[in-house]
Amino acid sequence: MRWDAKTVHGRLLRWPLRLIPESAVLRVLSGPLRGSKWVAGSAPHGAWFGTLERSKLRIFVSSLRPGMVVWDIGANVGLYTLCSSRRVGASGQVYAFEPMPENLVHLRAHLELNGIENVEIEEKAVIDRETTVRMKQGDSPSEWHLDPGGEHEVSSITLDSWLERKSARSPHVLKIDVEGSEAAVLRGGVETLRRHRPVIYLSLHSESERLACGRILLEIGYRLRSWEPGQPTETTSEWIAEA
Repeated sequence: MRWDAKTVHGRLLRWPLRLIPESAVLRVLSGPLRGSKWVAGSAPHGAWFGTLERSKLRIFVSSLRPGMVVWDIGANVGLYTLCSSRRVGASGQVYAFEPMPENLVHLRAHLELNGIENVEIEEKAVIDRETTVRMKQGDSPSEWHLDPGGEHEVSSITLDSWLERKSARSPHVLKIDVEGSEAAVLRGGVETLRRHRPVIYLSLHSESERLACGRILLEIGYRLRSWEPGQPTETTSEWIAEA
């Protein structure tokens, strides 16, 4: 029997969740973040159930080791940031790039609630130029994408210029989930990718982005495979790129 939100049983099961205050702090029930504190209304309830993006998270976390440096680009409210922090430990470092004020409130709350000290937040959008851009809300309150008519204006950076100026620790792993600006992130970070060859976990949001990202990554010597078990690279919307 199926229990997802599209079925009657799934909807009935989820009905009591409406009674949970959005500000409630809960313990994550399963998965890589099991036991961590989480703000209920910051993301879909699957985040604290431990079911949100479970298979992707398991693959991602399994590649991390103590002491590694992770750049989480499009950190949102911190699902991958917190998993990375736990896995790389005190000797590791996580840089979380997130431009949206409401997401930043939840991201900071999650870091504080869990006593996390190995994460540094960069309040910027990451693209291929340093400027100001407008962001528009997507299907979820925490999902935003670049749009000239968007309701919020934020500052943007490139990974190459940020690394040079910041003198941050170079990345072993990049996670990129930016709702349709993936190629711009890669273009603005080509020298970083050439020099440091991090493993890239990349979520693609359109066919045009798939083609553009594929060209960029192949040109600089990366190999592509699916981040979704059993799915061919040519059709999946989730890639792992390795040099």
